[in-house]
Amino acid sequence: MTSLAFAQGAAGESPAVLGSLLALARPWRVRLALVVVLVLAAAALELVPPLIIRTIVDDHLTVGQPDGLLTLAFLYLSAAGGVQAVTFLYNYLAATVAQGVLSNLRVSLFAHLQRLPTSYFDRVPMGDVISRCTSDIDTLDTVFSTNVSLLVANLVRLVTISIAMVALSVPLSLIALLVAPPLGIVTSFLQVRVRQAERENRLAVGAINARLQENLRSTEVIRAFGREPEFVAGFRQVLSRGLAASNRSSFFSSLYTPITAILAAVAVAALLWAGTQQALAPFGISLGTLTAFLLLIQRFFQPITALGEEWQTVQGAMAGAERILGTLALRPDETPPGSPATDGTGQPRIRLSGVEFGYAEGQPVLHGISLDVKQGEHVALVGRTGAGKTSVLHLLAGLYRPWAGTVSVAGRNPAELHEAERCNVLGVVPQVVHLFSGTVFENLTLTDTSVQEAAVYAAAHIAGADAFIRGLPQGFLTQLSGSGGGVGTHLSAGQQQLLALARALVHKPAVLLFDEATAAIDSASDAAFRAALRESVLPPGCAVLTVAHRLSTALETDRIIVLDKGRIIEEGPPSELAANGGHFAALLELEAAGWDWRTSP
Repeated sequence: MTSLAFAQGAAGESPAVLGSLLALARPWRVRLALVVVLVLAAAALELVPPLIIRTIVDDHLTVGQPDGLLTLAFLYLSAAGGVQAVTFLYNYLAATVAQGVLSNLRVSLFAHLQRLPTSYFDRVPMGDVISRCTSDIDTLDTVFSTNVSLLVANLVRLVTISIAMVALSVPLSLIALLVAPPLGIVTSFLQVRVRQAERENRLAVGAINARLQENLRSTEVIRAFGREPEFVAGFRQVLSRGLAASNRSSFFSSLYTPITAILAAVAVAALLWAGTQQALAPFGISLGTLTAFLLLIQRFFQPITALGEEWQTVQGAMAGAERILGTLALRPDETPPGSPATDGTGQPRIRLSGVEFGYAEGQPVLHGISLDVKQGEHVALVGRTGAGKTSVLHLLAGLYRPWAGTVSVAGRNPAELHEAERCNVLGVVPQVVHLFSGTVFENLTLTDTSVQEAAVYAAAHIAGADAFIRGLPQGFLTQLSGSGGGVGTHLSAGQQQLLALARALVHKPAVLLFDEATAAIDSASDAAFRAALRESVLPPGCAVLTVAHRLSTALETDRIIVLDKGRIIEEGPPSELAANGGHFAALLELEAAGWDWRTSP
């Protein structure tokens, strides 16, 4: 029967999305095949009660024959009970498959996000990324865990009931077919609008999560300036867009059920009217046949109405799936294994040659940067805010790729270092320290079980972190709350930075990159760490590049490179630069006079 327009709309709306979701279910194909068999069995059993009713009416009630009614009643009850038993089985099996698929999808999405270029996180708000991993997958969970089996079963019921109706009476089927065109038109009209509204709703949810993440991380600033009402108003404004989209979706979705109910009533009325007309007498349509057909037409509209009631949820799931699969389709930051990193014997451990780079097209940050750092050398990058110092470290850490020129660390392109060798080549301490929920030891090793305890203790000693760590309640086994807060010991900014320094030293890397690595610790700890670098890290041949905002740190390095507006303007030993009256000497004078040279024009 052509009134399967709703089912066709469900299957044809996003074939690529549905195909991708089905591909994720391949590991459970045997269980899915069993679900299909059970769904077909349930659909077949559901046809038995109307046929039994037909037999009861034609062979017993109309002729006054009570014999055999008890047997038919038992068969009716058995068929109805069999439908419910089989329905339970396929619902349970489908739910277990759905949870397995969604579990794999969550892991795949998280793993893929880890491989995406850093520039992706520059463009997409973190709250929106989190929304794709949580609420978007939750929309699939809502459908797949409880409704997917019902959705499939209802589609199968539409097919089997249509076949039974045609087999029972072609003329009555043709009469019922009159409601197919309006049903198809209504379905096409509403499904497009519900789908668009749900897409807007998923985008709005992403924006809401982004705003939440941004504002909740800034609670201290908001309270300090007394701007709570303004930020609440801003959140309400973001929320209103999602509310409007959700209301539109609910409006169009709510229209479907009453419209289908009216069309079902029209079909039943037309069949009742036709059944009283002599024009159908030549077709041999008995009272039992008409009764069974009426039961079938009512059963035919039941799954259509059920599909309509779930349509908003299904469309929300499809919109969420589009966002998830769109993220999975993004090209990851490829890091082929290649050849092992070389030790750079006879070559600089760090090299940038003619590097051009920026974060946005047409807005370069670095202009033709070239620099070398040899084994056992400690070089400081100095310059005002925005000079490009952190960008140099981003390139050397392999977080971004240059627009032009080459970048190498220990003889390799850092963007192509394999995960297994990265820790042995690079140790990085970024501006913002990130700790994770877990023990101090786990934070220092990042849960790498191959790291020896002795290496962890040695790194903590060099960084100057061992003293405060051993003073914690359980020492290296003390649980930390992590950067996101929560249960565990909270560390000061200085303590967190000492842990970040120790983390970078654990694997004894060939290159260390420090971005204001000691900005949060006191001068004594800073001096002790610099001494430890000279005694324990540099002699074995490690190359160190430091972004120095303390000129005292820069003065103790082997060489200083001064950046200004993305260009190298001075380079040389600290004593030489301090004596020649150039740019670095001017910065020393500003600092001695109490000026903040980092932001002064």
